[in-house]
Amino acid sequence: MPVITLSRQMGSRGDDVAQLVAERLGLQVVGRELINRAARAAGAPEVALAALDELGLLGIKPSAAALRLYRQKVAQVITELAALDNVLFVGRGSQAVLAGRPGTLHVRVIAPRDQRIATVQARCKVPVEVAAARVDASDRARAAYLRQHHGLRLDDPALYDLVINMARLDVETAAALICEAAQRLGAQAATVAPQEREGCEE
Repeated sequence: MPVITLSRQMGSRGDDVAQLVAERLGLQVVGRELINRAARAAGAPEVALAALDELGLLGIKPSAAALRLYRQKVAQVITELAALDNVLFVGRGSQAVLAGRPGTLHVRVIAPRDQRIATVQARCKVPVEVAAARVDASDRARAAYLRQHHGLRLDDPALYDLVINMARLDVETAAALICEAAQRLGAQAATVAPQEREGCEE
């Protein structure tokens, strides 16, 4: 089974999709909590807190050295966990860290802004203005994270094998699409590798 990276917009139901995919494929879900815990243990607690603080409520401004250390440690954790296989990474720039890794499926889950606002409003039980502010702040923070740590645009479709728009899809359908793609990628890797070895031997 290939490793999966899943990037999602706040309110897109991407976390629900990730959980269902993991259950169906027997994958360990690795999100920001585990990765940031490792980063804090490595000595960059202020960066980990800043990364967790998508809404900017804490006002933390890490140093350039701390940012570099954080980037290195998070990449190390992602790479080490990916080597174990059967992992689904949610966010944390995993699509950038594992961009060149064979057998890795990169997915992005998006949805229209008004739909995402309605989802956040319903789940968090907040006024529509507050939900809209949270969605917009999250979009800015996640885009800034990938730009700052990897020099990439979060919405660049070339970073992903599969971009799923939840405007008309339910969680079940989105998860089924990802599972199908992951299984086909795994089967493709299993059949292509022997041919490549035979070609080299000739």
